[in-house]
Amino acid sequence: MTKTRLKGIGMLVGMIFGAGVFALPFAVLKAGIFWGSLHFILALLIMIFLHLWYGEIAYCVPGNNRFTGYAAMFLGNKAKWFAFLITVLTYYGALLVYGLLGGIFLANFFPLSPITLSLSVFVIGGILVFLHFEKLAGINFFLTVLLLGFVVLLLIIAFSYIKISNFDFANFNFSFSGDWFLPYGIWLFSLAGFAVLPEMRDMFIGATIKNFKRSILAGILICAVFYLIFIFTIIGVSGKMTTSDSLTGLAKVLGTPALVAGSLLGFLVVFTSFIALGADLKNIFRYDFHFPPWLAWLSVVVPPIFLFLTGAENFTRILGITGSIGLGLMGILIILMTRKLRRERGDYERFSKIKLIAGGLLMAGIIAAVISEF
Repeated sequence: MTKTRLKGIGMLVGMIFGAGVFALPFAVLKAGIFWGSLHFILALLIMIFLHLWYGEIAYCVPGNNRFTGYAAMFLGNKAKWFAFLITVLTYYGALLVYGLLGGIFLANFFPLSPITLSLSVFVIGGILVFLHFEKLAGINFFLTVLLLGFVVLLLIIAFSYIKISNFDFANFNFSFSGDWFLPYGIWLFSLAGFAVLPEMRDMFIGATIKNFKRSILAGILICAVFYLIFIFTIIGVSGKMTTSDSLTGLAKVLGTPALVAGSLLGFLVVFTSFIALGADLKNIFRYDFHFPPWLAWLSVVVPPIFLFLTGAENFTRILGITGSIGLGLMGILIILMTRKLRRERGDYERFSKIKLIAGGLLMAGIIAAVISEF
């Protein structure tokens, strides 16, 4: 494997593997093994195809375009504004989750409530975005490597504590009741790395699109494997004591050191992700829509804080909505853009059947998310 491919895979893994990992065990446990497994398979297949298609768009279109730019190019100006709205709302959902998780992790170190500490994360993170501390996000890949190592080390340490009975295979819930749909959106969110594909494309200049797509596939599969390892470890150890952040319930079995190490690493990952995402959103407001710097910054910081203060505190549900609706709509736009690209290149027939299936699943996911929520 070439150095370029390794760097590309590392960039994608660094983008994908993050905060979502902490919500997955709880979501799978709440939904049951059947629904958790089914949603994983569906979400993995959908996200593989969407990343490959979006990667194809990035590969075939030169320049510094991003999602909104591609939407305008292939689908028109109205689609650009729709893509902008989807992007912004998805970013707000992610920023809200990062702030909530940051407060939960900090509560394991400071004698303050998670709500107070989450508010501190929003404020301090917002200040760093304003002061152009975006380069702190450059350590995000390094922290991701540490997080992957933590997952493996956790499996090794906790292996003797894992009980197969905690998975409750005898109780397969096939009904559409309770939290059956919860893992779907979280899986989509946890496997999303679209934002980095145009930058990843720049590393493959001169390489074939086949090599580019193979690297995309490898990055997604690596993340999926580590997610499964983490879920297996957490549920296997904690069972019904599994908490929404995974680590608190784990500490009841493995003790404080596991909680401290996981919380510290988890906080660093979500905090640097908050800064990186906030900086990216600020640049969208500034350069794509020509907001003045102060208004671009306020447009990044104020909405997540407002949502938080109005009571949006269930981060697993926020992840689910952001993934199933936000990323679902984004996926439909990617399908439409790829259809236009393939038709222009005369390579549409092979794509049409797959896009119908993927589009149908995404629409079904959006409808199910709305029904299950309201």
